[in-house]
Amino acid sequence: MKILYQLKIGDFAPSESSRSFTAEGYLKCINVRMAKAPQVRQYYAYEFPSLEGFTADQIINVYTPADELFKPDTVASFNDVDATDYHPPKNEINASNWKEYHIGYCENVRQEGDYLIGDLLIKDKNSIDLIQSNERIEMSLGYAANLVLEQGTAPDGTPYQAKFINFNGNHVALVKYGRCGGDCRIGDQNPKPQEEHTMEIIVNGIRFDIGDNKPLADALKLQQEQLENLKAAKLKVGDKQFSIGDELTAVQAVVDQLHTEKAQLEQKIVNLEQNQLTPEKLEQATAERAAVIADAKALVSTVKTEGCSCEQIKRDVVAAKAGDAVVTAVLGGIAVGDAKPEQIDTVFRALSAVKGIHPNNPVGDVLNQQQQPVKTGDEQPNGHERSGYNKADAYKNI
Repeated sequence: MKILYQLKIGDFAPSESSRSFTAEGYLKCINVRMAKAPQVRQYYAYEFPSLEGFTADQIINVYTPADELFKPDTVASFNDVDATDYHPPKNEINASNWKEYHIGYCENVRQEGDYLIGDLLIKDKNSIDLIQSNERIEMSLGYAANLVLEQGTAPDGTPYQAKFINFNGNHVALVKYGRCGGDCRIGDQNPKPQEEHTMEIIVNGIRFDIGDNKPLADALKLQQEQLENLKAAKLKVGDKQFSIGDELTAVQAVVDQLHTEKAQLEQKIVNLEQNQLTPEKLEQATAERAAVIADAKALVSTVKTEGCSCEQIKRDVVAAKAGDAVVTAVLGGIAVGDAKPEQIDTVFRALSAVKGIHPNNPVGDVLNQQQQPVKTGDEQPNGHERSGYNKADAYKNI
């Protein structure tokens, strides 16, 4: 016997049980048939992760031996487990999700004949209403077990390809359709005998009579149950929770928002990396600032430089020289306070040139590269520079 792996699974089953209410309005369901053994149940291969040798849609007959289901340890493991409305994710109730899925609990679990019997106390009002309207009365066990690939034949003559051993109970779930058959359900006090043998099924709200084709009925019920499970599943995105069956549009909106925010964050990271102050940039910025301060002091000795940006220093100098002809010529009718940074830089450099200062500002140099001086025959025929040139008169040629 080779154990393939341990898995957690929800086994769907549909007892004659009785229902009654407590003083608090809770629903007591006594003598609920939760599972049956020996029994062969059908599963799709995709329900067993990493199962080799089968296609995903292939049906596998899995045998539940009576001596495994009714082990004392197995029976005890289902005592006091949570009751849920459909199975939680990964078929497991734990400390992180019990508040979301807990609707009551199961107690007094025992064997009676071929059945695993328990008593349920359902506390959730919505679940109680579903039970009372017979919308959610079939049972499904949630447990961990070992799957063993083993060919054999059950006592009733049904062949199987695998079997379950070493069950460990985790929860019991209410479902619309169960895998165990029509005799595992929460019954009422006056059950209708014909319901046990009905071959009528409901697909998308439409009733169909399929005669005595039980395999078809079982397959369609399984498909319907899986759809109900999907509709009941919940998806958590950040701090928001959605019902997958009803809120796909809202889920898509949140996902789109998260995608947009991610793209914005990535762009911010790129911008931060590009603007990171490296040692080389720091040295360059320090040299530029020192040059601006020297030029500014030469133009207006009282200008404040401490704690001021280079642009602010230049703007203060230009404001102090607002009556100067160069300022008026460059800015025209624009007030100093409304001038753009590049306009202020041009005026500042012009003022420095008029005063015979050699400003050293690489940023301004780039802005002025488009206006390079053009030679117009100023050289003497013998190659000497023209005499009498005065930088102080340079502004006259602007």
